[in-house]
Amino acid sequence: MTNQTRESLEKRVRNALFQEAIFRPESAVVIAATMLLTAASVVFNDVAIIGQIPALVWLLGGTAVEAALVASSLTDPEFKRQVVAKMLRRDFEPARLKDKQLQQRMVEALDYRARIQEGINKRTDTVLRDELIETVTQIDDWLENIYDLALRIDNYQNDAAILDRDRKRAEDRLKQLQREKDGTRDTAVKQQLEETMAGLQSQLQTLDTLDNTIKRARLQLENSLTHLGTIYSQTMLVDAKDIDRARARRLRQEIADEVTELNDILVTMDDVYSTEAF
Repeated sequence: MTNQTRESLEKRVRNALFQEAIFRPESAVVIAATMLLTAASVVFNDVAIIGQIPALVWLLGGTAVEAALVASSLTDPEFKRQVVAKMLRRDFEPARLKDKQLQQRMVEALDYRARIQEGINKRTDTVLRDELIETVTQIDDWLENIYDLALRIDNYQNDAAILDRDRKRAEDRLKQLQREKDGTRDTAVKQQLEETMAGLQSQLQTLDTLDNTIKRARLQLENSLTHLGTIYSQTMLVDAKDIDRARARRLRQEIADEVTELNDILVTMDDVYSTEAF
């Protein structure tokens, strides 16, 4: 994942955390109570307790409580994990993929992520738990690349008919131009035919490159999901005996390698699509 993409994800996480912190049920209760008590202090200023406390005090007090609640939410690791999981389910919505198989693969990936998170939440060893939480953060990067890859494969499949048409048209035209070239003696015409043929051959080469890239992407997607399942199994095997946290660190390195491989394919696909569009 590029630094720009990482920063974008972190920004969305911060925004989601802030929104969830404000609109969580506890905040709604505090805000509602503050508004009611402030209004009651103004309207029923002769009522004991409520009326004896100025409306401004109720307002400032409620604001202070709400600010403390929001601050505690933003610094609560468990709350953050819940918000991030919710955001990921929304951002990586499988239903956006038209291909049913790709949908299923994305569902499996999200399920692995949820299971890993659930397993980490049950751990009591604080040091090891914190180490594994870093693993989940990397898995979120991994999921984003998996989803981007699935979207590109899905888009390619939607364009497959058009690309096949372009390929057949280019191949047929090449044969026709070759016959014209063989039958002409005019040097200028022959040169123009060769230039046109070179353009068609370049188009076919780009289409071949695109096909091969998609094949590689499919295999990498399958490999990533298999590896994600392996990571899930390994995460569950990490226990208190791994006090040096070496196994957890190895897991993070494996995930980092997967993220890098996926990102390389995504960059390659972008380059190929740019060439094809040009």
